[in-house]
Amino acid sequence: MTGGIPAIYISDFGLRNFGSHFAIRMCHRWLTIGMLLLALPGAVGDCWGQTKPETAQSERAPQDKAEAVPTISIETREVILPVTVRDSSGRLVTQLQAEDFTIYEDGVPQPITSFALRQLPVHVVLLVDTSSSVARELEDFKAIAYRFITQLDPQDQVSIIKFDDKVELVQDWTSNRTALHRALKRLSAGMFTMFNDALWLAAREQLGRINGRKAIIVLTDGIDSGRGYISTLQAFRALVEAETAVYVVSKTRIQSRIEQNELEFYQNASASSRALNRVRIDSLKASLAALTESERKLARLAEETGGRIFLPESFDELEEAYRQVADELRHQYVISYAPTNSTPDGRYRTIRVKLRHPDYRATTRFGYYLR
Repeated sequence: MTGGIPAIYISDFGLRNFGSHFAIRMCHRWLTIGMLLLALPGAVGDCWGQTKPETAQSERAPQDKAEAVPTISIETREVILPVTVRDSSGRLVTQLQAEDFTIYEDGVPQPITSFALRQLPVHVVLLVDTSSSVARELEDFKAIAYRFITQLDPQDQVSIIKFDDKVELVQDWTSNRTALHRALKRLSAGMFTMFNDALWLAAREQLGRINGRKAIIVLTDGIDSGRGYISTLQAFRALVEAETAVYVVSKTRIQSRIEQNELEFYQNASASSRALNRVRIDSLKASLAALTESERKLARLAEETGGRIFLPESFDELEEAYRQVADELRHQYVISYAPTNSTPDGRYRTIRVKLRHPDYRATTRFGYYLR
C-alpha cells in the first residue's frame, strides 16, 4: 500500500513495490577531502602538488596509513526533455541545433548539457482499453496496434497493459515483435473501464523504474467506471512524477456521433414516443455531457505531459493517428540540462522551451517534481 491506495486488487500485475521513481538521471561525482590539512606540516604544499624532501615523506608515511580520509558524495541531477518541434503547418521540424533552443525552469534559463535528435530509445506502454465499449472493434484495433509497433525503431522497448474490470500486464518490456504480436492476440474484452488505475500503474510500475524517453499510447473514451481505487488527480500526479508523455487516441468523437444520432432519433419522434423513452433520452444527454468533459480532461492530460491528443471521427482514422504517434517518437529532440537550482525540495518545477525561430512550436511536458 502506498499513499493509502490498496494494492490487493492488482495481484495479476506482478507488482513488487510502489515507490516513487523519477526519470531524472543521477550523475555521481566524488570529492576526497583531507580533513587534517591545516594541522599537518607541509600538507598544504601536498595539496597543490609541491615537492617535499624525502625525509618529510618518510616521516609522514606511518601516519598516512593510520589516517581515515572521509569522502563526500555530491549529486547533480540531469533532467531529460523529449521535445517535438512543428512548423506553422504542423509538419515536424528536424534540422535544429542546440543553439535554437532555450530551456527555462521556473522562468530561469538553464544550461543545456546534451542535445540530440532521436538517438535515445523510447519505452512505450501500449495501454489497451478492452472494456465493453470497444468489444466490437477489438480485433481491428489489435491489427492497428501491431502495425504501430512495427513502425517504432527496432531498439525501442514496448510493454502492453490491458484494462477493463481489472488492470493486467499482458507483456513486459520487449522489442521482440513476435512476442508483442502474440500478446495482442491474447487480448479479450471485459466490461468496465478502470482507466485511472491503468494510468497510475503504467506510470508507477512500468515507467517509474525507467530512465530516458517514455511514452504511454492509449485508445479510450477516458470515462472511468469508478470501480477502481485511483482518482483522476492521483493518476495525473503519477504521470507527472514518472515524467512520461501520454498520447491519447480519443474515442470521444466516435462515441458522441453514435449517441447524438440516437438522441436525435428519439427527439424527432412523436410526443408519446418521447414520453415513453424519456429515461433513455436523459441517459443519452448525460452520456454526451460526460464525453465532452472527458475529452477536455484527456486533452489537458496529453498537453501537460508533453504528448498529443487525436480525435478521430471514425475507426477508419485510427491507423493514421497511430502512424503519426510513431512518426513523432522517431523525430524527437532529446535535450538534457542540469537544474541551476538542484535543491531536492519536492516542489513542482515548471518547464518552458523557447525556440529562436518564431514560426516553430515546441512541445514537451509542463514540469516535474525534484526530490
